[in-house]
Amino acid sequence: MSKRSVSDRRRAIYTGLQNFMDEAAVLKAVAHWENRYIDQPSLALQRFVADICQTPELKEQRSAILRSLIQAMGQDSNKLLADPRGDGTEDQIENPVSASQAFAELMLAMMGQLDDQLQHKLRIELFAALRQRQLPHATLEALQRWLGNRQALTLGNAPPALLQKLLNQYYVLLCENIGPVRADKILASGVARVQHEHPKLDIFLDELL
Repeated sequence: MSKRSVSDRRRAIYTGLQNFMDEAAVLKAVAHWENRYIDQPSLALQRFVADICQTPELKEQRSAILRSLIQAMGQDSNKLLADPRGDGTEDQIENPVSASQAFAELMLAMMGQLDDQLQHKLRIELFAALRQRQLPHATLEALQRWLGNRQALTLGNAPPALLQKLLNQYYVLLCENIGPVRADKILASGVARVQHEHPKLDIFLDELL
């Protein structure tokens, strides 16, 4: 499995799930694989299947789904369905539409609802809180550049669990500064804006919230 391209492995995941889920669920599962298992060996497929089979119906089919994915991973490329991410180059494949992009857009959508003074205050408080966490150095540097200079937020393929913690930290600061009722409205409005303006990111939002 590790010798195949990212595109072929994604195509195998996409192909292997076709008989078990609708298109939206398949794409969400592919996104989960990209964020959690893209660099994992084939043995990790069992954990991946356990992750995506949460309904009673899917739980009953876990063995069949695992067999289907293993079979797809062993198929020739010409027998697999087209890459759901399109026919991009390998460089594009290494930086797919991801939970990191969804996080960045959601944070900007939330901050955009605040006045400049409060935005600045929350940026300072967020960075102060993040410095106390043991974040990966590259992640902390990216956040520092973003919070200090309003540069584009680039976190690469940061794990969704980490992004969720960062979003939760910001939400806590929102609640402390403007109250939970208004914070909830800002979060809901931010999610709606990302869904409207960046529909391809919608499948990643569930992993952040």
